[in-house]
Amino acid sequence: MPTAPKTTDATSNTTGNEELAAIKQDMHQLKADLAELLTAMKTRGQNKAEALGQDAINTLHDAINTLNQRVNAAKEGVSEKTRATVDQAEQVIERHPVASLLTAFGIGFVLAKLFSKN
Repeated sequence: MPTAPKTTDATSNTTGNEELAAIKQDMHQLKADLAELLTAMKTRGQNKAEALGQDAINTLHDAINTLNQRVNAAKEGVSEKTRATVDQAEQVIERHPVASLLTAFGIGFVLAKLFSKN
């Protein structure tokens, strides 16, 4: 059985120093790679958060626009109903002017009695 050549202490010490230097270099590179990875993850997270924020703002603007459209539609509906009611009241007053005047006077008299302090 062949035997391995014997190395001297100087050779094994040099080999150990080289391995230690290589390990230190690898550790330094690993540290740099981790720092780069963390920076990339942070940037990606910030970009994702900004995109989500912009999506939320866009959704909010869409909801506001929809709400404004609904309010305007309701406002138009109320305006039309108010006009129709005023038109009906005008027609009743034109058909029965004396009865309308007496009714308005009676309502005013009752309200005056209700709100008077005496």
